[in-house]
Amino acid sequence: MTSGIPGLPDLDAPDGDLHFLLGVLFNQQIRAETAWKAPVRLAERLGSLDVDDLAAADPAVLVTVMRERPAIHPFAVAMSARVIGICARLVDHYSARAANVWADHPTAGALHSRLTGFPGIGTHKANVAVALLTREYGLPIVGSTAATAAALRACPRLSEVLVT
Repeated sequence: MTSGIPGLPDLDAPDGDLHFLLGVLFNQQIRAETAWKAPVRLAERLGSLDVDDLAAADPAVLVTVMRERPAIHPFAVAMSARVIGICARLVDHYSARAANVWADHPTAGALHSRLTGFPGIGTHKANVAVALLTREYGLPIVGSTAATAAALRACPRLSEVLVT
């Protein structure tokens, strides 16, 4: 599944689902375009993005990798811990696959709850993720209108890029 927004990952590509989830995480106090590129840059530096490896990663090593110039994110310490936490949660609850978070076509409320269960993903990021998964990727998520509306209110620029 692809999106019309430049930089958003193809969900069907290898690790595209993880790239999406980490892009949601990284979308904090940096340009969205930079946030969506961050998982690709992390994969390039690590050689791959393996959920099991990231879940067991040494936080200090990951911080060092994220701080290499150009830095992947200005908050390398916090984001490294969150990447490890997200991957650990994927291993523990979603068979190490980010796509399993939404693969059973949950309601928007259930998906929102699942997303906010990940470190570093609060209400706003979850609303944006639901909006993108439904409007850009066409996932059938019942009740997504309210989450999309909330995301658009909080982030008016999102309306410029979402498919209508």
